[in-house]
Amino acid sequence: MRIAHVFKDSHPPVPAGITRYMADLAAASAARGAEVDVYVAGVRNTRSEERPDGVRIHRFAETTRTLSMPLSVPLVKAASRIDADIVHLHLPNPIGELGALANRGDHAIVLSFHAQLGKQKLLAPVYGPLQRSLMRRASHVLAASKVLAEAPELGAAGDRIRLAPYGVSPRMIASEPSAAARLSGPLRVLFVGRLVYYKGIDILLDAVTRMDGVALSIYGDGVLRVPLCERIRTDPKLAGRIEMIHDATDEEIVRAHLSHDVVVLPSVSRAEAFGLSMAEAMANGLPAISTRLGTGTDWVNLHDQTGLTVPPEDPVALAEALEVMRDNTTRMRLAHGAVSRARSEFSFDRHADLIHGFYEEAAA
Repeated sequence: MRIAHVFKDSHPPVPAGITRYMADLAAASAARGAEVDVYVAGVRNTRSEERPDGVRIHRFAETTRTLSMPLSVPLVKAASRIDADIVHLHLPNPIGELGALANRGDHAIVLSFHAQLGKQKLLAPVYGPLQRSLMRRASHVLAASKVLAEAPELGAAGDRIRLAPYGVSPRMIASEPSAAARLSGPLRVLFVGRLVYYKGIDILLDAVTRMDGVALSIYGDGVLRVPLCERIRTDPKLAGRIEMIHDATDEEIVRAHLSHDVVVLPSVSRAEAFGLSMAEAMANGLPAISTRLGTGTDWVNLHDQTGLTVPPEDPVALAEALEVMRDNTTRMRLAHGAVSRARSEFSFDRHADLIHGFYEEAAA
């Protein structure tokens, strides 16, 4: 089977949730004997390379980025000429989708609807018809949660929607989860993710300024790294309490899971559709605090079972939830629920088997 993935970026070098997921899925397909190609933008000069796992990455030159989306005519042209059994599109990605829609080859289309539009909502009048046309052509439209499967954008998919919860990559799971320990110092708080607007990192910093006895580690990179570093450096309530690591490896992130007390996902937009980084931390024994967005995050982190949920853009509520996590009994109970749910519900091998079953149905 020949499988082609189309998105805007790939991992490496971009360690975002979708890019890391796509890398894992491509590797799993290659291990199952498929020929796998990945088509992305993200470079100045078009080039191709083959990973050690046999997956071929084709990177196409982009002119610029607008609203976090690449403008890449070469990617449009390449997507319009893909020759494969399955073309797996990862949405939202208007440029890649435009090329795929122009492709009239004899292949099946599988769509993964990863998130609703965030600050790109102003494109909806133009992008909506394009997305609906693709959904009418697709054999399967995959959503990672029941909440996402009910998004209005999927109305054109009809009965072709399939639930496909993400799996936590095996490389992100420690051999033994962290044993939630009694606090003997500050509450060690962890954030892992891209430093972009919808992650709500400013809200997390606002919450920390209201508290004593908290140490926050921020693992990630993105367009907000410089202003966040400047705020931390100049705010006396934050200076010396925040650690920022922008180039951590997967192994270092796993070690961070094992050395912290709670993971926080303070996102402020429905662009946060699932919270895979949160699921990874939960699989390694961290209880979670997340915001109630009406997306898949509310399904990953169950309030008072695997962690706590708070309203978005509310630093007071977030600080109060962090205070609750100081209670050893509560934190240990939630940690047990988190690791149990993440390791049972979000198995990557099971996820890869599910996706390949959809591929076989689509290609039949």
